[in-house]
Amino acid sequence: MIVTITYKAVLVVIGVLICFLGGDFLRGYLGDYMWVFYLGVGLNVFCVTFMMILVFAPGLAKWIMVKGLKIIEHVRILKPKKARLEKLEASMDQYHATAAFWASHKRIILNVFIITFVQRCILFTVTYWVYRALGLHEYGILTVTILQAVISVSVDMLPLPGGMGISETLYMVMFVPVFGPLLLPSMLLSRGISYYGQMLISALMTCVAHLTIGRKNEEIQRM
Repeated sequence: MIVTITYKAVLVVIGVLICFLGGDFLRGYLGDYMWVFYLGVGLNVFCVTFMMILVFAPGLAKWIMVKGLKIIEHVRILKPKKARLEKLEASMDQYHATAAFWASHKRIILNVFIITFVQRCILFTVTYWVYRALGLHEYGILTVTILQAVISVSVDMLPLPGGMGISETLYMVMFVPVFGPLLLPSMLLSRGISYYGQMLISALMTCVAHLTIGRKNEEIQRM
């Protein structure tokens, strides 16, 4: 939970900084797609706010979730079920222990935030290194990195597969003046390294973990 919160918080900080410090600069690249960026910032702010309430004010979060479920059932979107309400209340109660732990370990939260911020910034530079690898040098690392960060902030909260389509659409719009005729190869390389490559590594690690845990469980059962 705390890792997810810090990741979203990093995107919020980056998005807000870009809004205040680079709004006019960004309009030159996004044009009519500026609303997508503002929507992404807004959704991330909402997500971080709700998750902070969930962790640090579990009583309030539980009241909001239970009240919301009752309203949904009242307007007939869902049929009233006692089991559903009990399950929701039980899951919300589990966050009390999490809240107590993180409330007494604020330094860990700060450390995780800083590490996540650095990790994301490094990941955003992948597009710049692709830019240089293609023999281009007109744009600096800060400009290219900010443009890539804007894409992540814009589409992070959008559901798959629509989010991926919008992400690649924004890339094709924003990086036209940067890559010119090399736009498509740059997108394939950049997305391949920073997104699809990570997915492949994650899938492999998941398979390895699944097999390892499965073998250990079998050994325990035999014992």
